[in-house]
Amino acid sequence: MKKGLLLLLYGIGCGLMLCLFTIIKGMANLVFSLLAVVIAIHYFKNFASIRSRIAFIALAIVSFLVFVFIYAVITAMRSGAPGAA
Repeated sequence: MKKGLLLLLYGIGCGLMLCLFTIIKGMANLVFSLLAVVIAIHYFKNFASIRSRIAFIALAIVSFLVFVFIYAVITAMRSGAPGAA
């Protein structure tokens, strides 16, 4: 149970940092990329099994895509793009 919750926390955190890295422009995006790398290294240091590492990578990618999709929908709705209403 604890291992699954930590996987969820680390995976979503890494996905969120990667999403912020793609959204934010300038030097601040370096901070988010470094945070994503630090989260991944910390997770890999604590969990050595290949199965949990693959699950972490898959969850980080899926959560990244979900966050980017949510950001794109919100941006489209705010800008009044055709078909967004």
